[in-house]
Amino acid sequence: MKQDYNPNDLKANKNNYFNIAYKILLYLKYCYENGIEVDPDILSSENIGISEKQFVLTLQMLLEDGYIKGVSLKPTIQGPTIICNIQDTYATSSGLQYLIENSMMHKAYKVSKEVRDWIPLLK
Repeated sequence: MKQDYNPNDLKANKNNYFNIAYKILLYLKYCYENGIEVDPDILSSENIGISEKQFVLTLQMLLEDGYIKGVSLKPTIQGPTIICNIQDTYATSSGLQYLIENSMMHKAYKVSKEVRDWIPLLK
């Protein structure tokens, strides 16, 4: 099924790479800090609310960028990629650093947005 592309949809898309990567890394950080195993039912496309294809691609990018380790992706001849050892996934120090930087950028964005909203009041 072909979907219509609308560039305006990208502005409010909560399922973009950065939001999904942040959710995954945040869960892995939680597991690390609480000494618990990754739950495959929680770290899943269904739970995050995205397609399996987007989930696999996001995991692949996180692996390639060095933000996560432990999980492996096995392409199949028939097409879909198999996710192996998802329960062994963990955030690397680079992944944890990404969370800190992303959190700081989000706070800076919120402050700049508040200032921008106040400017009309100053006129």
